[in-house]
Amino acid sequence: MSALPLTISIITPCYNGGRFLRRTLESALAQTRPALEIIVIDDGSTDDSASVAESLGAPVRVIRQANQGESVARNRGIAEARGTHVLFLDADDLLAPEALAHLAAALEDKPGAVALMGCSWFEDDPSVPYSTRRATERVFFPAIIESNFAPPHCWLSPLDLVRRVGGFYEPLRWFEDWDMWWRVGLQDPPLVPIDYMGALYRRHAGSQLATTKMADRTRGHACLMERMATAFLARPDLLERYGDQLFWSSWTALTRARARGVAWDELTGLAAGVRDIVRRGPRGIRQTRVGLAISLVGPKLAATLLQLVSAPPTD
Repeated sequence: MSALPLTISIITPCYNGGRFLRRTLESALAQTRPALEIIVIDDGSTDDSASVAESLGAPVRVIRQANQGESVARNRGIAEARGTHVLFLDADDLLAPEALAHLAAALEDKPGAVALMGCSWFEDDPSVPYSTRRATERVFFPAIIESNFAPPHCWLSPLDLVRRVGGFYEPLRWFEDWDMWWRVGLQDPPLVPIDYMGALYRRHAGSQLATTKMADRTRGHACLMERMATAFLARPDLLERYGDQLFWSSWTALTRARARGVAWDELTGLAAGVRDIVRRGPRGIRQTRVGLAISLVGPKLAATLLQLVSAPPTD
């Protein structure tokens, strides 16, 4: 049986995004390789978002639901999508005109692979970016343990792969895309980098990045690393290969969250994961100063003691 032709579903979650939504959807409609569909999940907006999207007609289709958060909205889009592949485009971002063409061309003869393109960050004019990042990654691990590779609209993935890993983890409100991509990486798909700046990321005062408190960002990072630690601890082969990166990334998430005032009660799962990585991970971890301290007194007291030791002297 021959493979199905590659078709793309664009999923756009939207909550009160009417200010930028029309331009976002027009950038998706202007693609040199058209999308099969553009699914806008109106997540209980109280502005004109839904009517803006509906005014554009096919292939845009609008699904309205009560406000439940971005991850729930994206998962609704995943459930409704009819394409072979999926791209997640937030309601305030843009796609360069040949984005879908480059992504699709990279995957036409690579069933099961995931494509990743470059990104430009802008404020008012997308032709004048203040920062850019090229896509160079050819494998997920170990780099995705330490940081996310790119914003959501840089990726094109087989829809069945996204469904297989469970889509977005709905309780997680920060770094939810990073959380999904490392789980996609566990399926070991080929990763195809594309040297094209096809994703345009808008920075503005109302964006999630601008409005999220640093404590909440560290809280989200801690949750993500707790989930990753749990998954790797269940896979001794992965723990042996990537235990060093997992340990230091988990420890960093734990100590940053504490420094930002996140309560220990919220960090018990991650602390337990850090302890178990020391016990069961590569031997070299236990021989470090941090690993030794955790072995002797546990993560909570180790974090306190190491903070005291590293604190600058006072007059």
